[in-house]
Amino acid sequence: MDLPEKKSSLKIRGFIFHFFPILILLTILCTHISPVVSATTGTAPEEGKAGNELIIDFFSDHNLSDATVRFEQPIENVSLVFTLSSGKKILKSETLPLGSVEKDQEIKKVLFWKLKEDFGKDRESYTAQLFVKNGSKVLDSRKISFSYRNPTLSKFKLVDFSADSEKASALITLTSSTNLRSIPAPEPSIIDLDLKLLSGTEIVYSESQANVPVTDAYYKPMYWPFLLKKDKNYTALLKVHSHSPDITTIYRSDFRAEEKVEILDQDIDVDEYGASVTIVGKSQVPFDGIIRVVLTPQKGKEQVFEETVNILTAEKEDTVGIIWQGVQKGDYNVKIYVLNMEGEILDSHETVLRVFEPPAEAGPVEKSPGFGFFEMLGIFLFSRSFSERKK
Repeated sequence: MDLPEKKSSLKIRGFIFHFFPILILLTILCTHISPVVSATTGTAPEEGKAGNELIIDFFSDHNLSDATVRFEQPIENVSLVFTLSSGKKILKSETLPLGSVEKDQEIKKVLFWKLKEDFGKDRESYTAQLFVKNGSKVLDSRKISFSYRNPTLSKFKLVDFSADSEKASALITLTSSTNLRSIPAPEPSIIDLDLKLLSGTEIVYSESQANVPVTDAYYKPMYWPFLLKKDKNYTALLKVHSHSPDITTIYRSDFRAEEKVEILDQDIDVDEYGASVTIVGKSQVPFDGIIRVVLTPQKGKEQVFEETVNILTAEKEDTVGIIWQGVQKGDYNVKIYVLNMEGEILDSHETVLRVFEPPAEAGPVEKSPGFGFFEMLGIFLFSRSFSERKK
């Protein structure tokens, strides 16, 4: 006879045995249903919009809009439409035709709104939208709202962002001062940096760096890896994205590309025989020019010496040697100039020189008389007779 506890255990096992297949079936059904639930709870796609997202990144403020779009399939008759509105009023609308795009092609575009400087300061908010269109069909869209003033980066601040013909550089520091012992040092902040160089509205270079820790003062130089065109205007944009809090701001620096070189003061050597001058390129506009050295005595006429320099770009060096000719004994003021082919002085250095004795003039070298036939014959006979005596 079975005990009551054993009968109860058998009943529970039987219930689990029959219910387990039903539980598995319900789990499978729920797994297939959950994606549909997620899709319905999200934002409904716009009419005519493709299922795949094409807009990788979109940012806007009251000055400009910055977009990155990637196409997974080749498409024809593609255009990007940027709009800026305040409330129900559309302030700006710009269409950028792209034509045909290839598979996996990534396109970056920057659009400047060109609003009046004091326009919209009394408005509370703006809305910028980006539409990717195939003809009149909307393939993807994105919108962003913002106020007239850029958001403040709470954990750190950008002390300086500047660009020139050599590079762009940014200096970022944490907001709290670590010099005051009563205030604890701020926590490190993680940021993303996105640099773009524009010629007009065309992006000619871009560089990005993700997950950059800012623990103290952070300095980031970004050198241009290609040549720039002289006297051309460029615009550098630096987009800074803070991870926590989630804030994005963008900074701008305009410059005109020009030749630039510097004289390395520590590598200048001037003595009574001549001068040695080293210069270094500081621009991606190639420098082509000369070094001019002017010696001015206390009494008498100044003397000018020039030497051509190799073509230089950023971080490239060249050392030029100049030998004095006709420099007499005495004290001189020495001025060294670097000039381009247009005669513009790019850098200069000044020093003094004392010549104790002028270097001796090198006279003509007398030609040594060569060996004649009889001299060669005598040497031959002497060496032969000396060899026979040894034998």
